[in-house]
Amino acid sequence: MSIRARYSGVCPECGERWQPGDLIRSRVVGAEHHEYWLHATCPAIPDAAAVRPGEVSCPTCFLIHPEGACDR
Repeated sequence: MSIRARYSGVCPECGERWQPGDLIRSRVVGAEHHEYWLHATCPAIPDAAAVRPGEVSCPTCFLIHPEGACDR
C-alpha cells in the first residue's frame, strides 16, 4: 500500500529524494521486522553518460558531440 509522504526523504533503492506529497511505501525486513520507506515507484533517471547514435566521446575535449565537430 502506498501513502503520500509528509516529509522529504531518500529512497534506499534508487538514491533519489522524495518530497512531501510523493507516493512512498514501506518495506519490512528481517526477523526484527525493521521497517523502511522507499518510493512507491522509483523515477526513471536518464543516463547522462549515455552516447546516442552518431555521437562519440571526443578524445581531445572529452565532450560528446557529432564526429568531426570538435573545435579544438
